[in-house]
Amino acid sequence: MRGNSVARMTTKQPTLKMIAQRTGYAVTTISKALHDAPNISVKTKRYIREIAEEVGYQPDRAGLSLRTGNTHKIILPMQLSDDISDFSRRLILGMARILESTPYELVFHPILPGHDELEQVQNIVRNRAADGIVLAQTAPDDARVQFAQSYDFPVVTHGRTRLEPPHAYYDFDNETFAHQAGLRLAELGCTQVALLTPECEFTFYQHLQAGLQRAARESGFQIADYWNKASGGDDYIHWLRAQSANAVQTKTMPQGVICSSEIAALAIMDGVTEAGGEVGRDVHIIARKTSNLLDYLHPRIDWVEEDLIVAGEHLAQLLLQRINGADPKDLQIIGSPAPSWGN
Repeated sequence: MRGNSVARMTTKQPTLKMIAQRTGYAVTTISKALHDAPNISVKTKRYIREIAEEVGYQPDRAGLSLRTGNTHKIILPMQLSDDISDFSRRLILGMARILESTPYELVFHPILPGHDELEQVQNIVRNRAADGIVLAQTAPDDARVQFAQSYDFPVVTHGRTRLEPPHAYYDFDNETFAHQAGLRLAELGCTQVALLTPECEFTFYQHLQAGLQRAARESGFQIADYWNKASGGDDYIHWLRAQSANAVQTKTMPQGVICSSEIAALAIMDGVTEAGGEVGRDVHIIARKTSNLLDYLHPRIDWVEEDLIVAGEHLAQLLLQRINGADPKDLQIIGSPAPSWGN
C-alpha cells in the first residue's frame, strides 16, 4: 500500500504550489515570474524557472484559456517550397527560444501547394484560433495582413508591405544586400550583373531591385534583366541550372549574379560546372546565406548573411508586445546584412 502511495505522489502533475513550497515564494509571485512580469527581478525569475524546470512544471494551457479567454497559441502558417533552404526550421527555432518561457505555444501550420493561404488565415482570424499570427513571404498589398488588421487581430510579418495602417514586422534589409552585392561584383570586374529570384510578387523583390539599380548607377554595370523573367515555382531551380549551362556554352553568362537563395546559387554552380565553366572565372556569385549550407561549398563563393534564428526571436518578441497592446508602428525592425567577401 505504501509503495502505491509513493508512486502516486511521484507521478502527480507539478503545480505552482509545489514550486512555491520549494522556493519559499508565494504562488502569485511564482506565476508572475513564469509570465515574465516586469516587477519581478531577473535573479528571482531565473531561480523560479530553474526550480520549475527541475520539477517538470508545464503550464496548464487549457486552464489558462478558460481563465483568460485566450488560446495561448501563436500560429505560423508557411507555404512549403523546395527552394527555401531551412527557412521554416530556423524561424521556428528562433521563435521557440523566446516562447519557451511564456505560456504561449507555437503552432506551425504548413500550407500545402495549391491550397489557398488567404482562406486559411481568414479561418484562423475569424475563429480566433490563436492569440496572434506570424506571416512570411509578404506582398506589397498583402491580403492576409489586411484581413487580420480589419479584425484588429495581432499580426507580425517577416517582411514589409505598403499597407496602412502600419503593422508590426521584422525584415531583412534586402535593398542594402543587393546594393552591397552589386558594388562587390563591380569591384570584381563584372560589367553585367543578374539578380536571380523567381518571387517577383513579394515586397523583398522590389527592395532587391532598388538596391541593385542604385549600385548599377554608382558603378556603371548593366543589369541582365532576362534572368528575372523565368516563371516561379519548383521548376525555377531546374530552369536556372539549365540556363546557366547553356549561357556558359554560348558565352552569354552574366559575369556576376546575385542569388536570393542558397539553392539558386547551387543550381548556378552546378550548371556552370556541367558546361565546363568555372565559378570565379566565368561567373562570380553572391548569395543570400540563411543556413550553414554555403560553409561547405567548393569553390567558396561570397555571401551576405541573414540570420533567420535571430529573425524568429524578433518576430516572437514583437508579437508578444502586440498581443499586450503595443502600437504596431512602434514594432518595426529592419535587420542589417552581414557580408562575407573572399580574398
